[in-house]
Amino acid sequence: MNRVDNNTDREKRTKLLLLAAFIALAIFINKILQSQSQVILWSVYVNAGIYFCITFVGLLWAFDFQIKKKSLIFLFQSALFVFSEAIFIELFFFQKFNRIYEFFILVLLMFLVFVGNYISFLMANVFNVDLFKKIPLVHVGRTSSYLLSLFMMYFFTFSLLVTGLPIYFLLPLILLSYTLTIYMHYMNIGIEGVEIFRKTLLTLLISFSLFLGVFLSGDVHELIAVVPVVGYYLAVSLVSRERLFNSSRILDFVFGIIVFLVSFVSLLLNIIS
Repeated sequence: MNRVDNNTDREKRTKLLLLAAFIALAIFINKILQSQSQVILWSVYVNAGIYFCITFVGLLWAFDFQIKKKSLIFLFQSALFVFSEAIFIELFFFQKFNRIYEFFILVLLMFLVFVGNYISFLMANVFNVDLFKKIPLVHVGRTSSYLLSLFMMYFFTFSLLVTGLPIYFLLPLILLSYTLTIYMHYMNIGIEGVEIFRKTLLTLLISFSLFLGVFLSGDVHELIAVVPVVGYYLAVSLVSRERLFNSSRILDFVFGIIVFLVSFVSLLLNIIS
């Protein structure tokens, strides 16, 4: 039985590696073959949607379709992470790559994408297996979920700001992306029932309020996107008592300082410009 389980786990990890590598390679090739000098917004979201579908179906294939109803949340989170990172890469590197050093930067970036995707897929696998039999690795999966949700919030914030949508489209989309990100993470750490809605709402209120405080403060979207992410980190620590590091009190203070500094710098840059 152990030998069969080991073979199954090895086969599953191989499939997850192949899926992560395929998506990273697809993003890399798509960027290298970009014919326009700048990306076309609608094509960015269409491509990201394709990556989302490939990820979702690919995870079903990797898991041999051995899932439960709750597993769909884990698959959706990993697919949404790929969706957010694909949009971020396209919009952060919006121009066509023409120089050699830019090619090497993209190669490094694709390696990081591969690693991030693989971690995300392993997280989904851990949560899915835990539904069938309790495993100690679920705590590692929860930490991975926390980290991925931080990146997702940054990717979505930056990408939606760069897209330049009217405010009546921007704010609802920010709210939607934040709600999904927060809700899925709280589900992953075992919060259920009325409690998950209460904690999601409170965390959303903190993160979105910080976003509202800085999103009109300038055009430095890389900095502005940091503020709601830091707010999310502090909110999750406060609301769920979940912390990434032992020295959490010091880090909470540091992150609070970062929120202030980023907000101040964004405002200053806007005044100067």
